[in-house]
Amino acid sequence: MNSTRVDFIFENAPEPWHMLVVLAAMAFVAWLGWRRYGPSAAGIPGIIGRLCRAAALIALVLLIAGPAWRSTTTTVLPGRVLVAVDRSASMARLDGPGKTQRIVAASALAQELAKRGDATPLTIDYRGIGGVPGGLDATTLLTTPPSATGSASSLGDDLARLVAESRPDGLILISDGRVTTGSGLAALPAAWRGRDLAVAVLATGGDAVEPELLIDEVQVNRAVALGEREPVTVRLSSRALPPGPISVSLVVDEDKPVTTAIDAPVGSQATMASSEARLEANFVREGISKVKVVAEHGTGANKLTATLAMSVTVSERKLRVLMLDHRPRYEVRYLREAFRRDKTITLHSYLAEGRWRRWGDGPDALVGPDRLPLTPSDLRDYDVIIIGDIGPDTLRDTDLTNIEAAVRRGASGLVWLPGENGALAGFANGKLGALLPVELPDATAISRGYLDGAGHSAHRTRAAELLGLLDAGDVDWERLPALLGASPVTRTKPATEVLVEDQRQHPLVVSGVYGAGRALFIGVDDTWRWRRNVGDRYLHRFHSQLLRFVASGRRLGNHSWRLFANPRRAVSGEPLTLNLTPKGGREGSLPENVTVRLTSGSGQEQLLRLNPEGGVGFAARVPAPAAGTWALEVAAGLDPKSVESDQLVVLPPSDELRDPRIDRAALGALATGTGGRVFSDAKALVDALPDLSRSESVSALTGWWDTWWALAVIVTLLAIDWSIRRTNRLP
Repeated sequence: MNSTRVDFIFENAPEPWHMLVVLAAMAFVAWLGWRRYGPSAAGIPGIIGRLCRAAALIALVLLIAGPAWRSTTTTVLPGRVLVAVDRSASMARLDGPGKTQRIVAASALAQELAKRGDATPLTIDYRGIGGVPGGLDATTLLTTPPSATGSASSLGDDLARLVAESRPDGLILISDGRVTTGSGLAALPAAWRGRDLAVAVLATGGDAVEPELLIDEVQVNRAVALGEREPVTVRLSSRALPPGPISVSLVVDEDKPVTTAIDAPVGSQATMASSEARLEANFVREGISKVKVVAEHGTGANKLTATLAMSVTVSERKLRVLMLDHRPRYEVRYLREAFRRDKTITLHSYLAEGRWRRWGDGPDALVGPDRLPLTPSDLRDYDVIIIGDIGPDTLRDTDLTNIEAAVRRGASGLVWLPGENGALAGFANGKLGALLPVELPDATAISRGYLDGAGHSAHRTRAAELLGLLDAGDVDWERLPALLGASPVTRTKPATEVLVEDQRQHPLVVSGVYGAGRALFIGVDDTWRWRRNVGDRYLHRFHSQLLRFVASGRRLGNHSWRLFANPRRAVSGEPLTLNLTPKGGREGSLPENVTVRLTSGSGQEQLLRLNPEGGVGFAARVPAPAAGTWALEVAAGLDPKSVESDQLVVLPPSDELRDPRIDRAALGALATGTGGRVFSDAKALVDALPDLSRSESVSALTGWWDTWWALAVIVTLLAIDWSIRRTNRLP
C-alpha cells in the first residue's frame, strides 16, 4: 500500500532558526537595494526602480535558501512471520484441541490467520521442524493437519537454523515443547538477543500420561512341525498402568486360547517399560496357521487391549532327510536316534566307511533303499540332504551334479556337518563348493578346531531372531553346556546370514540361499551335550528347527520371488528398504517395476513402487509407516502366487514418546526470554499479534532555484530597474 504527501521546504534552511537568518538577510539586502540605490528617477518611476532592485535582491536570497516542493511516497511492507510446526511423533497424541491430535493446532492457527485478512498485512511461511523438515502448503493446512512422524525432536537446533536462514519479523512456534536431541529451547533467547524478533508460542498437548499397552514383537518359529509344541515369546511395552495383571492370550486358528498373566511393570509414569510373556502353542492343522496374540489390562471403560496377528507354516507331511557321513561318530548317532524318535521326521542314513552302506535295518520306507539314493528321482523325495564328515572323493561326479540340481532347482535343503577329520574342506573347490555358505581352512585346521577341546557357548544372533528361529524357551542357549570344539571359518561368504555364533562372535551356524533352495553350515558336532536331564528338548529347538528352515523352499511351494523388509522391525519414520529378490536362477525378462501393497492390522493400506535394483530384483527406500504390523504383498507387476511374502513390524519412536507430556516450562522460558507470550488458543494468539509491518519512504525534491520562471522573475525585475534608469539617463 502506497501513499504520497507533498510539502514546501527550504533545502538550505531545514531548521526554523535558519529562516530567521534568511529573513534578516532579505531585510538587509532590501535595505541596501533601497538606501544604496544611488541617483534615482523622480516620482513614481524612481520608487518602482528602487522596489524592483530590492525585490530582485530579496528573490536571490530566497533562492539561495533553496525553496522546493518535496514529494514523499510511503510504502507499507507486510511483516514476515515464520510459523514453525513441530512434526515430531509426540504431536500425534490425542490430547490436543478437542481431544484430537496435538498437531491439529497447526490447522486451527492457519484458519485464524486466514480470517485476519488484510487487517495487518503479513507474509506467512509455514515450515516443519521436529524431524520432518520442509515447507507446508498453507491452503492444504487449512483443512488437513500435517502428519507427525518425526523420530526425534531437535526443536532448538531446527528453530535456530530457520531463523538464521529466513530472518523473519515474527516467529510462531506450534509445539508441545518436547526436545529429545540437540540443544534445548532455553539456548535460543541468548542466541537471538539483539534481533528484532517477535515470538509467540502456541502450546498444545496435555499434562497427563495416559495408560498405554503395546505389543512390540511376537517371536515364534515361522515354520513348525505338525503336533509339536512351539515356544512363543510376546514382548510388550506399557506405561502408566494401574496395579494389576496383564493378561496375554494366544489363539491358533480360532482354537481355545492359551493364556498367561504377568504383573504390570512399576516405574516412572512417563517412561515406557518393557515386559515379556512366554507361552507355548500346539499346531494341530497342516498348512498356514493364523496366530493371534491379545494383551489386555484392566476392566470396563478402563480396559486396554493390544492385538497382533501373524502366519505360521505348519508342515503338511513328515520331513524326509538323507544323511551321508563317513562313520557313526557320536554326534550323528545321537541325531539318528533322536530323529527316529521324532514322529515328524523320516531319516535315511548312509555311511561311506569302506564302501557306501545303508545304516540300519528295516523296510525301505523307514531306513531307505539298500543303495545310495542319489539319482535325480531319488533326491526328489528328500527335503534335506545332510553331508557329514566326508570328502568329495566318496561321491561320483554325477552324484555331486544331482545334489546341486536338487538344491538349486528342486528347493531341497543342504546341511554341511563337518567333523574332526576335516574332510569337508575338499568340497571347497569342487562342484558343491559354491553351495558352502562359508570359506573353510584346510582339513588339518578343521580337525584341530574339533580336537582342541575349547569351549564354545552358543549365542542366537539378531538374524535368527528376525527369522523367528532358535528360540530356546526358558533357558538361553549360552546357559547350556559348552560345546567342546568347533570348525574354524575363514570368513562367511557374501549374502549369507549368521544364525548362531559363540562368545567370541565366531560363526557356528551360517545360512545362504542358492537358487530355489538353501544351504546351512553347522560348525559344531557335540550338541548331544545339551541332552543331559532334558532329553531331546533342545534337539527339537535346534536341529529340528534348522532342518525345517533349510527345507522351507519345498514346504512353502514354488515361490520364485521373496518380498521382505530390511530391517524387518523398524521405528516409525526411520528409513527402511523393501526388497523383492529372486530365490534362485530365474530366467526371463523382468517387469519395469513392481507395486507392493502394505496392509496394517487395522486395514490401512499403502501402495509403493519398487524399481529394478542391480538387474536381478527390485527395491525401494522408504520411511517406515505408522506403528503396527504391516503385511507385505505384491499388488502389480508379478504374480502374487510366485512371491513369498513377509511382514513388517513398526514400533513407535521410543525416544520421542518416552515422556509425552507437554513441557510448559521450556515453552514458557522461551517466550519469557524473547519477550513473547505462550498461548493455548489460536484465536487469542492471532488477536494479540503486534503490527509487524514496516514502512519505507522515498522523497523527491522539485527546487525553485533552477527553474526558468525564477530566472525570469529576477531578470524582469532587474530589467525594469535598468530601463527606468536608462530612460532617465541615469548611470
